[in-house]
Amino acid sequence: MSKYKRMGKKDWVKIIIYITLLIGVITIGGIFLLPSYFYIWLILTFGSMLLFIRWHIRTFAYRCSRCGCEFEISLLTYFISPHGPGWKYLKCPECKKMSRATLVRKMEKS
Repeated sequence: MSKYKRMGKKDWVKIIIYITLLIGVITIGGIFLLPSYFYIWLILTFGSMLLFIRWHIRTFAYRCSRCGCEFEISLLTYFISPHGPGWKYLKCPECKKMSRATLVRKMEKS
């Protein structure tokens, strides 16, 4: 049995809500903290981004569009890989080819 499942509407809604909250924190922080407290705003921005990315890596994985292999990625790979909505350009650990890997949700442990 697969450890992953296709992305559903609830998954996309959750991602959109989290991104909206992230943008809100950065924007509101910028309004109140810039330019006097630039470094505090910078820490707030990077901290909230790291929390979002950490959640994303723990919740989602990717499926190779060439061979169908499902795999997880590291924080560094998340940062340096080109991506778009629902995909990331990654090298598959199975077939060793670069392709647009699609986003899949990790199954919750019961």
